[in-house]
Amino acid sequence: MADVVMADAYSERLLLDAKAWPLESLQLFRKVLQNVLDNPHDAKFRKLKLSNARINALLSESGAQEAFRALGWISTGDALELPATASLDMTTAVLQGTELPPPGDPIALTVLRGALKSKLELPCNTLFSGLAAAIEQSEPLGRIPRKRQRLLIGVPPKPLQESFPHFASMTIAELGLKAFKLEDTWEEMVADLRAVRASFASLASVLACKKTLQDNFEFLLDSAKSLLKARAMAMDASELRDARSVFKVLWPPGDSNTRDARLAHCATCTPLAALAKDEDGSAIQFPLRVERTNLFKSALEQICEASVADLRKSLQVTFAGEAAEDAGGPRREFFNDFGRACVDEEVWQRTAAGSLVPSPFSAAADVFRGCGRIFGLALCQAENAAQEQRVRENATLQELLAAVTQDDDNQEQQLQKLLLGATLSRPFLRCVQADFPESVEELQAELNAEQSESAPDFRGSSTFLTSQLKDIGLEGQLTFSREVQGNTVDLTVGGRAIVVTDATKLDWLRAVLRHELVEAVQEPAASFRQGVSEAAGTAYLALLSADELQKEWSGLAHVSDDALKVWQKQAIVNPARAQQAAWFFEILWAEHARDARSSVLKFTTGSDRWPVDSKTFIFYIEPMDGGDDLLPRAMTCGNMLQLPLYTSKEHLQNQLLKACDMGLSMQLV
Repeated sequence: MADVVMADAYSERLLLDAKAWPLESLQLFRKVLQNVLDNPHDAKFRKLKLSNARINALLSESGAQEAFRALGWISTGDALELPATASLDMTTAVLQGTELPPPGDPIALTVLRGALKSKLELPCNTLFSGLAAAIEQSEPLGRIPRKRQRLLIGVPPKPLQESFPHFASMTIAELGLKAFKLEDTWEEMVADLRAVRASFASLASVLACKKTLQDNFEFLLDSAKSLLKARAMAMDASELRDARSVFKVLWPPGDSNTRDARLAHCATCTPLAALAKDEDGSAIQFPLRVERTNLFKSALEQICEASVADLRKSLQVTFAGEAAEDAGGPRREFFNDFGRACVDEEVWQRTAAGSLVPSPFSAAADVFRGCGRIFGLALCQAENAAQEQRVRENATLQELLAAVTQDDDNQEQQLQKLLLGATLSRPFLRCVQADFPESVEELQAELNAEQSESAPDFRGSSTFLTSQLKDIGLEGQLTFSREVQGNTVDLTVGGRAIVVTDATKLDWLRAVLRHELVEAVQEPAASFRQGVSEAAGTAYLALLSADELQKEWSGLAHVSDDALKVWQKQAIVNPARAQQAAWFFEILWAEHARDARSSVLKFTTGSDRWPVDSKTFIFYIEPMDGGDDLLPRAMTCGNMLQLPLYTSKEHLQNQLLKACDMGLSMQLV
């Protein structure tokens, strides 16, 4: 019975959406469904090629993709396919519910636009979309695209939807109206965008009009960027979703061609607090004193108690019992080690792929909010503390970065990002971004992103979608519930007693994956999002894909051969240690030392993560006094390795690896 209720809910929503589509789209949709019912065993009618222009146009209609998914269609890359095992009951119900009525007698309608008055005559059973099409074709009314039309009724005039919430799926006879006032929403939107008072929701509605988008793309993108800058520090989850929907059209997350530009705009949207100064003129900072042996808790205690204003000051990290001042190295080391410390905390657990996700039933909202604050600080804190007082009050992060990447001689300096020593799982990040995966295809992709290659989850396979349960040994084995740490969680009322069948397996798959990947982590994700927003705003969450955000926070876990080439190419070597520097890189290139690359990187820079963008990574090799009996030293603030005058590669390797194991860089800046 639960499945029937679920199907009825889908059907109702689907019918409302479909009746609101242009007539040509509704007719094509019905034709596709009728073909399947008329030819239930013919595979060609169960496959829709996405390269087909008409199918693409249909799928661009509001709710169309969700409608096909609700009916059991799945994405196979270049097509939509309906598995042979899918039930056709809902398809039959939807086809019946969208049956077009006979035209009926004509109705005369009056449409007013300003001082203009136009008469339209349409059959009484014309769906509202037919009225919108007639207005779009009317020369006297200005041929306003249907996506930009706003109709008002009554005196004083008010939007049609206030009186008829489902007007878009009704006929003009059902509306029972004879006169409408017409407005072009674009005219109002232009004024609102120029004044930066529009909302992302209203902007998204404008983008639905392809002609408006095509004719005004640059203006719309610039306006969306300005709106994000104005709103980035005060966006809730709903507005974040609207912002992501806007930028998905205008500036798509995940596009490698625009990644640098999007990151630069994130920086402009992340304001620093006014750099208040003491009586002696020095900048007031936010000091964070942490204990190495209790790093996670000692950091969170201070971060959770800090005010939002403190979070936007210059962060200065010191380790208890150590004299090193934070000129970049301790800060880099802190963020790296905090990520590694999360792995050992009960509130976090690892996925099969090794990423972090909140533990089931974790109610530690303050902890996740604090973790979000620290992850947010990693995005917006600069490297060179000594340069920060040069920046004007209320400077943006972009202005700060421009200041700290130039030294006194106006020479470019390194800018190494602050990377956390553990990766957050991709589905959790999508929840943090309020970009919840909904379809079976999306949910399977997120599940597979966190699986071990050697032990894939059957729920993420295409075989499960296209095969009968008995053929894969699962007939009678699944119920609408899941086990979580010894507890049975029902996915619907009485779910543990409802056995999954071939007809309901897609409903089960969506329900079980959505519970595991979304619902179980939604509260921790909301707390984490709040923490990120308090420290860095929401621009990074709006403009980056989950993959990009994952790497922006944690870089790469291993130093690949390509990364090592960059490391070697961008190393600045003192001629006095040219031979030792050559040996150093020979050691890192050796197969037996491949796993030691990250340790050496940690020893010399404070972080064992390699940045995705390493263009500004610079590494220094300088001399120090002494010979084979001394260990090398590192100055992590400057990515500097100081080498004694070793007489052989073997001596250098032994002393270098010994220093890495002892972690001597912890005592240096």
